Amino acid sequence: ILSPRGSASTNSVHLFKDGKPTEVTGAAKNLGVYFDSKLSMDEHVLKVVNACRATLVNLWRIAGKLSRRLRTLLVCSLIHSKIDYCNSLMTGMTKSNVQELQKVQNAAARFIFGQRRWQGTTRLRKELHFLPVAERIEFKTCTLVYKCLNGLAPDYLSSRLLKRIGKSIRLRADEDKLLLAIPSTRYKTTERAFSVSGPRIWNKLPRKLRETETLKRFKSDLKTFLFSRAFGDQR
Repeated sequence: ILSPRGSASTNSVHLFKDGKPTEVTGAAKNLGVYFDSKLSMDEHVLKVVNACRATLVNLWRIAGKLSRRLRTLLVCSLIHSKIDYCNSLMTGMTKSNVQELQKVQNAAARFIFGQRRWQGTTRLRKELHFLPVAERIEFKTCTLVYKCLNGLAPDYLSSRLLKRIGKSIRLRADEDKLLLAIPSTRYKTTERAFSVSGPRIWNKLPRKLRETETLKRFKSDLKTFLFSRAFGDQR
């Protein structure tokens, strides 16, 4: 049962099966992702943060026996894998949820360098070439859009995207054949749908990047673009 923010709690909903009352839960797990009744991703982020913190606690116990290279590999396999799992579903979630995941990545960067909690992590993450959490979500969404436009994604995803149709008055944007139509929506939750958020993020990419011919090159150039934007590099 899904309900908009601010509506009545699912606790006030009563369901019956075979004449017997059935308990309604506030969140359900599907393919490793926790969905709550408002699709806020709050429950999923909480689970990911707690799992990552527990992992970092255990990693610190053996930190002295690990080289920096091994620490980096462990963070990528045990921490980033959890943060990045199905993270395209996190598009448009609250800034507080993004910040909670970012704190986890910051803690992971400190673990790699053996730094204390009060020390900043921007320089550390830049040296490690770690995309911030917000950019990691955008990276996944843009990659999915690229696959859809190049026949590398299943039809149920590709069919959600439509090319932009030129208006009667010709505009410069009409010359860009890779711009996508952005459906109009009435609700904030709907704006997070892939058919809406995907085209919106995709259209903001540089045209040269969207015209990249191979997936491997696209992902490389996209990471460079997002990294430069996040850390203010001039390349």
